[in-house]
Amino acid sequence: MEIYSQQQLFQAIEQICREGLSSKNKPLRVAINGIEGTGKTYFAEKFSAYLNQQSFEAHHISIDGFHFDSSIRYRQGRDSSQGYYEDSFDELTFVEKVLLASQQDVPQITKATHDLETDEYINLKPETIRFDSIIVTDGAYLFKPNYLPHWDLKIYLQCPFEIAMARGIKRDQAWLGGLQEAEQKFIDRYHAASKIYNQLNQPENQADIIIDNSDFSKLRVIKGF
Repeated sequence: MEIYSQQQLFQAIEQICREGLSSKNKPLRVAINGIEGTGKTYFAEKFSAYLNQQSFEAHHISIDGFHFDSSIRYRQGRDSSQGYYEDSFDELTFVEKVLLASQQDVPQITKATHDLETDEYINLKPETIRFDSIIVTDGAYLFKPNYLPHWDLKIYLQCPFEIAMARGIKRDQAWLGGLQEAEQKFIDRYHAASKIYNQLNQPENQADIIIDNSDFSKLRVIKGF
């Protein structure tokens, strides 16, 4: 199991992306998956920035911009793990407006359809992108059946639940009302939903690349290269 710095890891993944673009001549769709709190958004932001520095046209599109509103998200209860797994994200709209629209004769993407802070749907115009663009998406459930056939590269960030929870609680405590409230939310809803997802979808079996993301300074590649 080889240890990589972030720069070394990004260089290795960049080479895979170059090969993918040359073989399909359409925008490349990269998924960054992992349990809640494992560092997906951080990884996706940093990798997208790295690609842009290498003269790619990279677009970071978080699945968080494709939430349903609260009337749907909480219809099974505010603390329901099943509800979080099933009702949080408008999967079909994301597939339509990003994963499929990016593969058209004139490739386009819509970067969001919902604002989580205001809980309002938004109507952004599609953006036309280059054929050699790379779309980088982070999300907890990206290997579910609705998404799975459409990714060109699937990356899974592995991390123990206890480390991911500590990261998530620190990140979300202000949003969720404090440390204790955030911890309980992870136990009851977020990580309980991640366990449902893992059991039903076996994401590590679906991944092209698996990275142990427990220590940001020492990234271990478990599968992929």
